[in-house]
Order: sequence, then structure tokens, then C-alpha cells
Amino acid sequence: VGWCEEEGDGIFCPGGAVSNLYSLLVARYDFYPEVKTKGMCALPRLALFTSEHSHYSVRKAAAVLGMGSDSVQVVPCDERGKMISRELDSSIAEAKAKGLVPFYVNATAGTTVYGAFDPLTAIADVCDRHKLWLHVDAAWGGGLLMSRRHQGKLQGIERASSVTWNPHKLMGAPLQCSAILIKKR
Repeated sequence: VGWCEEEGDGIFCPGGAVSNLYSLLVARYDFYPEVKTKGMCALPRLALFTSEHSHYSVRKAAAVLGMGSDSVQVVPCDERGKMISRELDSSIAEAKAKGLVPFYVNATAGTTVYGAFDPLTAIADVCDRHKLWLHVDAAWGGGLLMSRRHQGKLQGIERASSVTWNPHKLMGAPLQCSAILIKKR
């Protein structure tokens, strides 16, 4: 992924949906550790952001973790299916104006329908500016890290707080498997 040797940890999961759920869970714990003892009622109304072409598991994870699917703010994409970073910035401002507390952005490296790769560097810049957790769902496209020819599509992934990667998709692993990688130990 490009993290320093001292950074990062991870586990294997039964699939990308579970890896995405874990990323949201870890991000919530990182921002609001009191949720472990006090529950969701101790938290503000949270907002998370993902593109209109992201995997359905992001909404599902928000619902399962008690944030509700309404906490998911959908960011428009361009004609090629990539998240528009300036629209992300606008969506964050709108959420704050509504009294929501942004904390998490899901970018996709290889969307299910288009195979689109979101502009990770531009999205990471927005996340840095707003101090948000950046997750990259690279379930489909993560294998490109091994390709000298195509790894540029993942430029900026090293700035992610967490990454989902499914080796069975692009690398031909014979069994379904997924890894959730977390930058902060």
C-alpha cells in the first residue's frame, strides 16, 4: 500500500463487505472511542461520504453499525464513474450546515459496474483539509499495486487510513478472501 514499515496492520475477512464494515467500525472507534462504553446515543449525528457508484456494502455497514443509511451522503461522479472531489468538498460543507458531523470518506478503486478508479490524491487532499478518515475500497482494483504498468491508477492510496483488498478478484485466488488493512496500529 505504501505505508511505512511501522504503520499498518490487517486481518483477512470472509469478503469485501465485511472488510468495508470493519473500516467504518475502526474509524468510528478512532474518532469516538466512547462509543464502546456509552453506545451510539453518546455520539453526534455522523455523516460519511461515498460515490454514487460505490459498493452497496457502505450503506449496509452504516445501517448495521447503528449510524443509519441516512448518514451516508452520496457524492456525484463524472461521466466515467469517478467521484468528483470538488463535489465531495461541497457535500461535506452541506452536511456540516445541516448539523451533521463528517468523519469518513469511502473512495473506490475499481467500481463494480464501470471499473472506475476514484481520484485518490484529490480525495485525500479533501480528507486532509477536513481531518476525515479516508477508506479506499480496492476490493476489485487493489491487485494493480502489483502491476508496474497499472499501479499508477492507485496513486494516493498510501494516504488512506484503511484499505479493502480482495485477492480473489483481480489476482485469481481460487477462494473468496478479503483483507482489511488499517494504517494506524
